[in-house]
Amino acid sequence: MILIFSFPGQAQGPEGSTSLLKADEKPRLITLDFNNVDLPVFVKFISELTRKNFIIDEKVKGKITIFSPAKITVDEAYNVFLSVLELKGFTAIPVGEVIQILLTTEVPPQRSVNVYYLENANAEELLKVLSGLVTRPPTPTPVRTSIRGPGEFEGPVQLFADKSTNSLIIMASPRDYEALKEVIKKLDVKRRQVYVEAVIMEISLDKLREIGMEIQAPLQTDSEGNIENTFQPGGGTNFGGIRTFADPTAGGPLGLTGLAIGVVKGTFKFGNATFLNVGALLRALQTDTDVNILSTPQILTSDNQKAEIVVGENRPFPTGQSQTVGGNVLTTIERKDVGITLRLTPQIMENSQVRLDVFQEISTISQSVSDTVGGTFVGPTTNKRSANTSIIVKDQQTVVVGGLIRDNIIKSVRKVPFLGDIPILGWLFKIQTRRTEKTNLMIFLTPYIVREPNEVAQIRENKSQEMKSFLEKEKVEKRERHEEMLDKLNKSVEPLPSEIPEDQKSEPQAPMISE
Repeated sequence: MILIFSFPGQAQGPEGSTSLLKADEKPRLITLDFNNVDLPVFVKFISELTRKNFIIDEKVKGKITIFSPAKITVDEAYNVFLSVLELKGFTAIPVGEVIQILLTTEVPPQRSVNVYYLENANAEELLKVLSGLVTRPPTPTPVRTSIRGPGEFEGPVQLFADKSTNSLIIMASPRDYEALKEVIKKLDVKRRQVYVEAVIMEISLDKLREIGMEIQAPLQTDSEGNIENTFQPGGGTNFGGIRTFADPTAGGPLGLTGLAIGVVKGTFKFGNATFLNVGALLRALQTDTDVNILSTPQILTSDNQKAEIVVGENRPFPTGQSQTVGGNVLTTIERKDVGITLRLTPQIMENSQVRLDVFQEISTISQSVSDTVGGTFVGPTTNKRSANTSIIVKDQQTVVVGGLIRDNIIKSVRKVPFLGDIPILGWLFKIQTRRTEKTNLMIFLTPYIVREPNEVAQIRENKSQEMKSFLEKEKVEKRERHEEMLDKLNKSVEPLPSEIPEDQKSEPQAPMISE
């Protein structure tokens, strides 16, 4: 409804007249002086001053006070009027030849659909960040709406990500869209990369020495190898070797490794089996195992982006056995990666420092442990070394993230009590085993911050030269083909023109839909 009131306020002209305006004054300058005046009265005053038609709702009410000792123009007075409305929680909406004054909370914002093309950031990842920004928790409607701050949105905002064009679709009012666009520009920056080079050095020594003697009383047999049915001594020392040496089904003399010298007096039968009639067995064995592992896994990833590299084999491991009704044995296997695993997440910090969340694992198949137990296949045994840590290191600085130094000496003596302790003669009644295990493992990491594209090209060129040197040193056959391929990779390629028009880069398209 339209309210018309006489107003008690004053608008003084340049000569101090109490009339509103003088027709011959150009430009018109006025001073505003209102003390505790009803808002509808002030609206009527502005209507007469600007010759604008206003429609006000019955909710438009309140008191205002304005002090303006300086003279201002009519346009400036109208701007003061709009500020007063905003302060009181109202807004002026032009509708044709009239201006409606409504509560700000009742005015639906004019929203439009805009498309923002990203240059560096990922649209789906950026959508997750912006969604938390535009989602406002429900708050009770205040009795009096204050001036909206710069970080607040005046209306609902909807965001969508288009993966194919790497763009954001934003439905918001013009004011909210401009605020969002400033945030997006600051987030849509080129991300730096980190090239990490790891060096894994492991030296393992395993030495085994076994020496001893086993003796048995030879059995008296007849011409057919049967044990004579007479009273005769039997027995002796048995530390595992003489049993294998005498049993042809266990390999006989070929079933022992190292030096095995036995004194044999024919054969004898025991049950349905035939055995060598061994009187004495001398055993001597020494094994030396040296393992030298040098691995240099390398990986390039973006800042704050998880990366992983696995270099190894996918080995089968039995996990269980079952027997069918027909008596067939079914073995269930599970395949696992055996080799080198490097998993890291870099974060570039200030002063050219890099924070690295690192997981490093080295696993190998143990050659010194049998994959059978009691004749049953149980699968291979793996050696595993792993490190899980978080470090801060400077650019191009090498750091040791983990290490292991192990020195084990295992001595085992199997002997006949008392007789095995006799000096010199005691070796006839004992076997001694001595194993020495030494391991030295070190893991080094070196991060390189990649800021410009030419640095990536430099890394590629350096690694290509290292590969060429390897091909030349090892005299790999047909290495010319490999070198030719490396040369092609190192040739500079002109960047392809962007498929996105220049007027669409980092700028919205024209609104597609308006509400």
